[in-house]
Amino acid sequence: MIQFVFPLFGRFHPILVHLPIGILLFGIILVFLSRKGQNTHLASIRLAFLFGGMAGVLSSVSGFLQYRYEGFTWDSVQFHFFLGLATTATAFWLYYELGKKEDFPSFFKAKSAALVALLMFTGHLGGNITHGETYLIEPLPAGMQQLLGYETGENTGPKLPAEGWEELAYYEHVVQPILNQNCKSCHNAKNHKGELDLSSYEALLQGGEDGSILSGGDAEASALFARLVLPKEDEDHMPPKDKRQLQKEEIELIRAWIALGGKTESKLGEADISVETLEPFMEKTEAPFYPSAEVPPLADETLKKLKTDGFFAETVDKESAWLMVSCVNYGQFADADWTKLKPASDQIAYLDLSGTQVTDQILDSIQSLPNLTVLKLNETDISGEKLSALQSNPNLKNLYLNKTQVSLPQLKALQNHPNLAKVFVFDTPASADESGGVFSFLLEKGNYRLPPLPTDTIVY
Repeated sequence: MIQFVFPLFGRFHPILVHLPIGILLFGIILVFLSRKGQNTHLASIRLAFLFGGMAGVLSSVSGFLQYRYEGFTWDSVQFHFFLGLATTATAFWLYYELGKKEDFPSFFKAKSAALVALLMFTGHLGGNITHGETYLIEPLPAGMQQLLGYETGENTGPKLPAEGWEELAYYEHVVQPILNQNCKSCHNAKNHKGELDLSSYEALLQGGEDGSILSGGDAEASALFARLVLPKEDEDHMPPKDKRQLQKEEIELIRAWIALGGKTESKLGEADISVETLEPFMEKTEAPFYPSAEVPPLADETLKKLKTDGFFAETVDKESAWLMVSCVNYGQFADADWTKLKPASDQIAYLDLSGTQVTDQILDSIQSLPNLTVLKLNETDISGEKLSALQSNPNLKNLYLNKTQVSLPQLKALQNHPNLAKVFVFDTPASADESGGVFSFLLEKGNYRLPPLPTDTIVY
């Protein structure tokens, strides 16, 4: 009946360990606040070192019991344990040195500083045991981690290609990265808590203090999976509730691998899993919206001149040289005014001439903008006769022709444009044309109608 006392007292170690830290730090602070020849705080300092040493004894005993009953290996705790004893012994030594003296012994502040160093290093080793050696390193930027000598790519979880993932080795590319990210900090060759090492397949097969954790073909009978789906409040739930929890997709991938047999030879495509389950782990390469070409920023004087002429002109973001130019306050802009934009030809990526006096002739000038990405010609006299000129704008992606006279046949001049993705033709002859047609870009006609609702006919 009384056998539960020792394991229970061991579990109090994370609480008891803070007592000597707080008490000893209080005494050390008083040491450094005391000036030479002053002994105002001497009695308090004696008590702090005495009680701190006694709390250190309790903490060391509880720590040793936790090691014995919680599955920690001696290799993982020995330095922390011995440094804890050294910290406790140093506290008693400093108490003995003070004795009943009326003043501080020689070099007492230096000795107190050494005790601070012992406290910090002992606490650091304890943190490594409970949270893993990289606990303080993981939040740092990748560059800083590398500077400190840590490998940044090891514990980042699965990374799968969008194409060809079916041929990947399931364990190597999915299961082990999940274990590295979520379990390895506590279950590795150096710190195999519960006598369990999850840093390799061979170690995984050896199981832990409760035996095997993998039963190939039966996920529910495998502790590797079963503990993941226990309620967080359950003490057997893994990972512990104060640590990063696995995503539902990660848990499903573990389950599917075990159901497949739990072997290293299995291919990812052999498992009964959906692409939606894999999607969060697929590497996505998003092409930048604006051109990747390097252009020099527009001179401040030139930018100021554009604004003076009536244009709204700003860079698309703080780190970019690409310009957004609009005639929102320059409605009288006409074809002949194009010369005012020539100095910014290379930098203009977004041009809005909506509501201006331009005609089809302006397209001959616009084709001289090599980096133009968005062009808005809404509510202008554009008829569409010269749309083919925009084939000379290789980076054009979005074209707005709303409320113009553009027709559906004229839009065929833009067919097979290298980058054109969307053309907007709301309230134009093209939007009213029901003859259809297939284009290499998405044609947005508008004219959308919501289905009628029963409430639309209710008379209030």
